[in-house]
Amino acid sequence: MPTQKRIDGDYVITTINPPDDVVVNTNTLVVNGNLDVVGNLTYINVDELNIRDPFILLNSSNTGTYASNSGILTHETVSSFAGIRYNATAGVWELSVNTDSTGLAGTWSVISSGGTGIPGAPVTSIQFNSSGAFGGDADFTFDAANSAVTLQGHQVFGNIGTAPGVTANAVAVYHNAVADGDSGLYVQSAAGTDELITRQRSVFYSLIL
Repeated sequence: MPTQKRIDGDYVITTINPPDDVVVNTNTLVVNGNLDVVGNLTYINVDELNIRDPFILLNSSNTGTYASNSGILTHETVSSFAGIRYNATAGVWELSVNTDSTGLAGTWSVISSGGTGIPGAPVTSIQFNSSGAFGGDADFTFDAANSAVTLQGHQVFGNIGTAPGVTANAVAVYHNAVADGDSGLYVQSAAGTDELITRQRSVFYSLIL
């Protein structure tokens, strides 16, 4: 039968010996109120964890060993971890696939500065690997509204050795062996493949033809 207890003041349970535990064996434990857990360790061994709060606060003390780094770790193996952390010293978010249980060891790569620097400058910049971190530049951008890539610079075409496959409703530009056009730069479409001609070779052909 249901049992109810009402008390006036605090209700304290104290075990006598340090190893003693307080164990509650029940189907569901309902706490109608705030739950304040004070201690060094809190283990939650459940198959599913449902958290209503849209933001989880980590490193709330912001003191001690983890004052400069805090984040989330996940097991890769029994002894290796991957994670995402905020490096407060550098002011950047970082990723790692080979850290330890402290989140301090291994290699961490910058993924965002949270400001207008890399990989910003501006937000339309196309990101690339910049010495092991995400990079971006205002001279290399993508306009999503117009499906346009802008490159304020030059593009290098390496000799790919063979012609690429034909793509429907598209044109492929590539570099291959130099032929009569003297450029080695080819355009390929469903209509065929042709080499772009250089100005010097164009003048030569105009003189002899």
